[in-house]
Amino acid sequence: MSSKKKLIVCVYLFFAILLLPFILYADSNKKNSTLANQLGWVKSTENNCDGYYLESPFLSIDSKKDVIETTGDQGLFSFRGTSVLEGKVTISRAGQQITANKVYLYRNAQGKLNVVEMLGDVRLREPNTLIVGKKGRYNFDTNTKSLIDILYRTTLINKKSSPQKKPSPGTISHERKITSMTAWGKAYEFSQTEPKLFELSRASFTTCPPIRPAWRLKASHIVLNKNTGRGYATHARLLVKNVPILYVPYLNFSIDKQRKSGFLWPIIGGSNTSGATVFAPFYWNMAPNYDMTISPGWLAKRGYQLTDNFRYLSETSSGKINVGVLPNDKFFRNTQKNALEQLPTVTDPILQAELNRLINNSTTRKGLVWRNDSQFNEHWSNHIDFNYAGDDYYLRDFGTVNEITANQLLQEGDLYYKNEHWNFTGRIQAYQTLHPAEETNVSNQYRRFPQLILKGDYPNQPFGLEYFIENEITHFEILKTPGTSQELPIGNRINIQPGVSLPLNWTAFYVTPRAQLAMTQYQLYQIADTNAPASKRRVLPIFDIASGLALNRDANLFNHAFQQTLEPQLYYTYIPYRNQASIPIFDTTVNTLTYDQLFNYNRFTGLDRIGDANQLGVGVTTRLIDTHSGLEKVRLGAGEILYFANRRVTLCNNDSCTDNPQNHLNKQRFSPLSAVLDYHVNDQWKLASNAIWDPVTKQIDNTTVGLHYQPDDFHIVNIGFSYVLNGDIFSGITVNNSQNNLKLTDFSFAWPVIHDISMVGRWSQDWNQQRLQNMLYGVQYDTCCWAMRLVGGRVFTNLSNNSPQYKNEFYIQFALKGIGDIGSGNPNGLLSTISGYKSQFGQVM
Repeated sequence: MSSKKKLIVCVYLFFAILLLPFILYADSNKKNSTLANQLGWVKSTENNCDGYYLESPFLSIDSKKDVIETTGDQGLFSFRGTSVLEGKVTISRAGQQITANKVYLYRNAQGKLNVVEMLGDVRLREPNTLIVGKKGRYNFDTNTKSLIDILYRTTLINKKSSPQKKPSPGTISHERKITSMTAWGKAYEFSQTEPKLFELSRASFTTCPPIRPAWRLKASHIVLNKNTGRGYATHARLLVKNVPILYVPYLNFSIDKQRKSGFLWPIIGGSNTSGATVFAPFYWNMAPNYDMTISPGWLAKRGYQLTDNFRYLSETSSGKINVGVLPNDKFFRNTQKNALEQLPTVTDPILQAELNRLINNSTTRKGLVWRNDSQFNEHWSNHIDFNYAGDDYYLRDFGTVNEITANQLLQEGDLYYKNEHWNFTGRIQAYQTLHPAEETNVSNQYRRFPQLILKGDYPNQPFGLEYFIENEITHFEILKTPGTSQELPIGNRINIQPGVSLPLNWTAFYVTPRAQLAMTQYQLYQIADTNAPASKRRVLPIFDIASGLALNRDANLFNHAFQQTLEPQLYYTYIPYRNQASIPIFDTTVNTLTYDQLFNYNRFTGLDRIGDANQLGVGVTTRLIDTHSGLEKVRLGAGEILYFANRRVTLCNNDSCTDNPQNHLNKQRFSPLSAVLDYHVNDQWKLASNAIWDPVTKQIDNTTVGLHYQPDDFHIVNIGFSYVLNGDIFSGITVNNSQNNLKLTDFSFAWPVIHDISMVGRWSQDWNQQRLQNMLYGVQYDTCCWAMRLVGGRVFTNLSNNSPQYKNEFYIQFALKGIGDIGSGNPNGLLSTISGYKSQFGQVM
C-alpha cells in the first residue's frame, strides 16, 4: 500500500474514532426516546425530573372481578374450548386492561373463561403500572400472569391527590399525570403470582427518567413486593452511565417509606481524630412499636466500634436508648502514652490528677444515653434523662457538634404527681463531670439523692384569697474534684414556704399583694469549721405586690389593621436582711438580669440564698397583634429596678465578684436597663433581640440579636450576635479588661444555588479570642433519581497551651432514589446546628 493510501486510511480511522462517541450517544438517545414513548413519558419543566408519565385513558367497567370484557377486530369465538381474536384485541377487567395483536381464549369445563395467551405488542395496564411485552399468559382463576421480553414501569410511592369522581361503567377515564417516584426497566420474563408482587428475571431497575437514565440496577433476578414495601435482587450490578461500579450477590432494599428490617447502606465519613470511618448499619423492625439500628463500624485510627440505637413506644412510655462501644482504642492508647511521658514534668496538682485519670482509663470507649417519658395515668408520670461517658474524652471524640464541649452530663430521674390542688416531684439528680486535661478546670456538682418537692395551691378561697405552699426536702452529696483536697460540706435541706395572696382584677387593671414565709433547715456534715454548728436554720418573710395595666387600641400601620397593647407593670418586693454566709452553696447561683427577672422576688436561683430586697421593678410592654390572624407582630419591653437599699446577701466575698456587697453594682439606686424586642416582619423574616445597658458605666452589659429568614424549607438564613461583659475571661488577663468581653457572631444558611444544586454553611467566630468556634460547609446535588452531598465541619474542642484545638469531620453521601442511600453518613449531626433546617436529602422529586 502506498504512503498516500496509508495516509487516507489513517485520516479516515482518526475521524471514525473521533465521531464514534457521538454516533453511539446519538444512537443511545434514539433508543431512550423510543423507550420513553413506549412508557408514556412526556417532557415538561414542571418538576425536578423534567417530565412525567402520562397514563392514557382506558375502558373502565363494572368493579366485579369476575366480569371480563373482550373485544377484537376479528376472530373465531366459541363458548366451549378455544377462541381466537386478532387485530386490536382488548381484554378488560376491574382495574385492568390487556391489549395485544392476537389472543387465545381458553375456557374451563364449565365454559368460563379462565386463561388467555397474548401474542404481539402485549400491553398490560393497571393503575400506575404499564408492562409491554412480546407475549404473555394470564390465568384468571389463580390471578397469575407472566410476560416475556418486557418493558415495564410501576409507581413506587404515590403522592396524595384529591379524590376523583369514579367513571361510570363503559366510559373512558381521563388522562392522568404520574409525578410520583416510578421505577422502570426491562426484563426477559415477568411473572406475578399475587397482587402487587413483581418477579423479574434478567432484569434492570431504575427510577431515572427514561430519556436520561443516570443509573441502573441489573440483576439475574429482581423482586418488587409492594405489599411489604421491599425489593431484592440477586447477582446485582450497579451501573452509572452504563459503567458497572458495584457488584453484590444479594441486595435487599426498601421501595417505599415503611419501616422494614434489613441492612442499610454503608456509612462513610471521617475526622482528624478517627481517620476514615465505615459503618454497616442493620435496621431491625422488631415490632410496630419498637425498633433498633445496630451499626458495626471501622475507624482507621482507632479500631472497630459498635453502636446501637433502640427506640420504643408503649401505651404509657416512649423513649430511646443509645449505646456505643469501641474496645482497644488505638488512638486513645497513644494519647495515654503521651500523658504518661508528660506527667513527670507537671507540678499543678489538678493537671496531675487529670493526667492520672487519663492514664488509668480503659481503652474500651463506651457511652450511653437513655431518654424516657411515661404517663401512667392522669395523675402520675415520669421522666428519665441519663447520660454516661466512659471517660473524660468520649464526647470530644464521638459526640455531635453540640456535645463536643459539654462537661456536665445530666443523670436524672423524675416522678411526678398532680391533681387539682397538689403537685409532687420526686427526683434523683447527678451530673457526671468530665475533666479533660489541659482544659479550664471544672468543679464537680452536688448530687440530689433524693429531692422531694410538694406544692399546693388553693385559689378562690373566702374573701378572694389564694393559699399556697411549697415544701422541699433534699439530700446533697458531692465527689471531690480531681486534684483538690478540700472536703466540701454535704447534708440535708428542708424548706417549707407557705403563702397567701389576694388577686384583685378589674377590666384593665390588676394588683396582687402576696406574703410568704420561707423556713429553711440544714443538717450538715463535713464542715470545714469543726466548731460551727451542724444544724442551721433560716426564717425569712417575703412580701411583694404585683400590679399592672392592660390597655389596647386599634391601630393601622402600612394599610394593615392591628391591635396595639400598652402593659405597664410595677412589682414591689420587700425581704429583710439575714446573714446567710454560714450556709453552704449547694445549688444556688446569681440570676442573670433579664426583662423577666425584673418581676422575680429572688435574685438567686436555688434556696441557699434568699436576697434581701427593698425594691420596685418597673417595666412596660407594648405589642402589635394582627387583627385578622391574631398573631403577635411586635413585642417591645423595657424596664429596670429601683433600689431603696443596698444589697447585702452574697454568694462570695471577693471584691471582684459582682455579687459582693461592696461592689458598686450592689450600691446603685437603679439596676441596668433591660429591654427585649421580638419583631415578626412577616412569615419569612423574624428578629429577636435583648439588651442590658448600665446607665452608670454607660455601657452594654450583654446583648443578643438574632435574625431568621425562611420563606420555605429550602431557603434559610440565620444571623446572630452575642456580647457579654466579662463573659469570656482569658487566663492572664485582668478583670474588667475589654479582652474578657465575649463577642460572638454566628452566621448560617441553606440555599439553592442553581438547578439541582444547593449549599449549606455555618460560621461561628469568637472575636474576643480571635478563634473560630464552628464551621460547616456543604454542597448538595439533588436530581430526579439520585442525590449526592458533601458535608464537612470544624468544631472547637478545647485549648491546649492556649492554642485552640479542633475536631474536623467530613461525610459523603449518595442516594439512589428507589433503592436507598449509599455512604449515608451522619451529616445531620452537623446540619442540626442550622436553625430551621430540615434535611430533604434524597426526598425531592
